[in-house]
Parts: sequence; C-alpha cells; structure tokens
Amino acid sequence: MIERLINECVPLVWKISKQFYGVDKNDLYQAGILGIIKAYQNYKNDGTTKFSTYAYNYIFGEMYLVSCNKEIKLNKDINKLIKMVEVGKNRLSQEILREPTLKELSNYLEIPMEKLEQVMQISKSFVRIDEEKDDERSLHEMIKADEDISIDDKIMINDGINTLDNLEQEIIKNRYFLDLTQSETAKLLGITQVMVSRYEQKSLKKLRQYMYM
Repeated sequence: MIERLINECVPLVWKISKQFYGVDKNDLYQAGILGIIKAYQNYKNDGTTKFSTYAYNYIFGEMYLVSCNKEIKLNKDINKLIKMVEVGKNRLSQEILREPTLKELSNYLEIPMEKLEQVMQISKSFVRIDEEKDDERSLHEMIKADEDISIDDKIMINDGINTLDNLEQEIIKNRYFLDLTQSETAKLLGITQVMVSRYEQKSLKKLRQYMYM
C-alpha cells in the first residue's frame, strides 16, 4: 500500500520541490518521500480527501525544514541509516540463514520499527529512481551514439520505437533524435509540455521493457 502511494506521489514531490531554490534536489526528494510516509501514518481515508491532497502539506513541510537548514545534509543522515540497515540485514541473514522479518531486524539493529520502515521505504524509492535514471541515460546514449553502436543495437532500438504509437514515436524522435526541448516538442506537435513529459516517460518505460527485459 505505502509503496503504491509513494509511486503515485513522486510527480507531486518533484512538483513541490520546484518551489525551493538553492537546495539540493536529492535532499528535497528524500524529504518529500519522508513526508509521504508521515502522511500515510496519519491519513484517515474517510472518502472526502484524496491522499495526495492530504500529503501535500506533509511533503511541503519536510522540504521546508530542509530548506531552512541547508547546512544540515539530509542525504548524509539518511544514507548513513540506509547503509547501516543494509549491513545489519546482510549480517542477520547470514546468522539466521534466511531473510529477517522487519521485527527481527528492528530488534537486531535496535531501531524502532516505524523508523526502520521509513528508512527501508526511502531506500527502495531511491533504488527505483536511480535505476530509471540509469536506463534513461543509457537509452539516450544508445540513440545518440549512432555510428558507435552495433547493428544489433540499432535494430533493437528501431524495433522498440516501432512498438510505440504515432504520438509516442514523434515525441521520441523530436526529443532524442532532433534534440528538441519538451517545450519545443509541445509547440511543434500542438500539445502541452505536460503531455510531452507524460508521454515521454510512458514511451521510455515501454522501450526499457522492450530492450532490457
């Protein structure tokens, strides 16, 4: 449940982060994820308020705290906890010869279960975002490489693009082959920049699934 809500709220996190200037975007993102988790812990689904609406103030509040304390690096604190959890989880797994439960790991590390769950959810979110960024970067590099990639890779890229619908193909062509910005692509195709961004992400996901799975 919480992982699905985080996935749904990631665009909102990035949107809210744009309201803050001079603050590391990774710090803001981590603060935003923490805000989602805190909102989830306090949310009462009475059918009148969407979760994203309820979570907005929590996300903004966590980011605001980071922006007011720029010298305090959220990255450093969270990454230290993530590393400690990873090491502890590996050691405990070796000792008990299986994957430890959340409660077992909490007792082993002497970290409250609520805090441990927060750290693990943030860790999962960053792994997922990093993997997507790596895939997009490698896909972009393959498309732009042209003469430097193998014939097989060229064929795979073309075949993958051919699986997209007409609008998705046009967006990928303009963004990755012609190096147009999202605004330029939107103006050329007569759609909004938001639509270009949405369709681009959808198209990249399809291409990743076609090429890497």
